[in-house]
Amino acid sequence: MSIEKSLDYQKRFFTNFAAAWRDHSDLDLYRGIDATADALRLDLSEVPGYILAYDKQAQAELRAYLQKGLIQWLQTYIPFFEISSDGVVMFGDWYHRRQFGVLDVWTRQIMQYADEERQILPDLENYAADPENYLKKRLASLHDDIFADADHLQSQLEKAQHQEAEQPEAPTRSSRDRNSSGGFKGLMKNLIDQPDSQTAEKPQTPENGTIANLQAQLKTERAAAQARYDEEKRQLQVKAAVTNYEYQAIMSQYSSVTQFENSLQHIADSYMASLEAGPQLAAQKGSDDDNA
Repeated sequence: MSIEKSLDYQKRFFTNFAAAWRDHSDLDLYRGIDATADALRLDLSEVPGYILAYDKQAQAELRAYLQKGLIQWLQTYIPFFEISSDGVVMFGDWYHRRQFGVLDVWTRQIMQYADEERQILPDLENYAADPENYLKKRLASLHDDIFADADHLQSQLEKAQHQEAEQPEAPTRSSRDRNSSGGFKGLMKNLIDQPDSQTAEKPQTPENGTIANLQAQLKTERAAAQARYDEEKRQLQVKAAVTNYEYQAIMSQYSSVTQFENSLQHIADSYMASLEAGPQLAAQKGSDDDNA
């Protein structure tokens, strides 16, 4: 493309973009942004700065305008989302509701930056797979994790008690006296029966102090584990209840969690299709609200 053609192209582009802004055409504004991103191989977030000569105030004004229309449409597209004026997307209106993400005006997508936000969809997928046992399975897993150390101590204690029970009783004094009696014959018998310290090893036996120590450790560990489990169990129950609310909200609008996820992936396409069907709809709605 020659310099003259390039300048003519830019002139037409900026003339059309200015007309779109003057006419409050969200559709043409987005078309201009998308076309520039494709032509210059820029991220969509970089385009407004390029178009508006990196004027931050102008970029903020354009963003605020486009965000207003996008939020109004999205609250109809996914009615159980509540979206603040700055684009924070909350899932539902119930207590302990979760933040789902943040609306990106340029990409027309809900971005999930925090781990808690990215965990919502996997939670819903797991819940949808087995709603009846969702909480039960999570509580069982929580119990196993928290009581792992206590269970290990219990195993050690049982092993020590088993070893102690298997040891023969020590001979009494009377039996030793009888074995020692008999004069020379008894003396020879004792010498013959004496175990060879070089060849025979005494079996290792747990000391009573070891067993008592394990019992004390186990008691302390179980008490601590139970207290921790009771606390985290309540938190898990609340989280499961919130996931249930989210699931019920989804199923009231969609046939499955998968369909809901599919709609999230196509927010940008669906919004552009909506603008093509009625490009002035968002702006008109905003004007009606201002005049009310």
